[in-house]
Amino acid sequence: MLFKRGQIDRERISGVIIFISLFVILMTLVGVRFLNVKVTNIELIDRGLYSVITDNGPVNIGKDDILRIERTSKKAGMTSSTVELFKIYTTKGFIYLSSLDPFYKMGKELVNSVDLEGKPVWIHNFNGTGSEASFDQRQNANLKLIQPFSYAIGTSAKLASVIFSILSLQYLSLAIGGLSLMILIFPLRLETPLPAQSVILQNSEYSKEEKQLDAVAK
Repeated sequence: MLFKRGQIDRERISGVIIFISLFVILMTLVGVRFLNVKVTNIELIDRGLYSVITDNGPVNIGKDDILRIERTSKKAGMTSSTVELFKIYTTKGFIYLSSLDPFYKMGKELVNSVDLEGKPVWIHNFNGTGSEASFDQRQNANLKLIQPFSYAIGTSAKLASVIFSILSLQYLSLAIGGLSLMILIFPLRLETPLPAQSVILQNSEYSKEEKQLDAVAK
């Protein structure tokens, strides 16, 4: 009875923790969505200098500000046409660009100003990685470089710190919820006896009963 009572308590606690984690994750998603800054236009100011118009005002970026470009494509739902997607990391935040955006032509010009070969992932070469470094080394160095700028361009410095805090809370909730789910599922499987084990237990109990009957008969 104590074992079953402890098992029920563990299931209740794990269930409550999972529910709280899901609720926190949902709230953080809503918060990030609410604090997101949208790009409305991209304009060319001068040769190599562009102005990204956002909900919070314009942000000027040049070629040297671009740190990384990720290029992907997907099929549109209704028309089945290919949609080209870009995620441009800069020293002032990242830019999402789609071939469906009205400013796609100028955004593509911004991408082509640094990525002449159309690579799936373009990495800015900086002093920390020379030509002798391997692609994996440059990739890891570049990922560390863009980490402080993982927020939408046009986001203020105060809101950027808030977004990082929300994302940290989201990752923590994912870790705690996943751990609670593992604790909830795996011990139950270990505690459930296998059919072969149940047969062995029944046989051992039956043999003990026979020995007791023989002892009484004697």
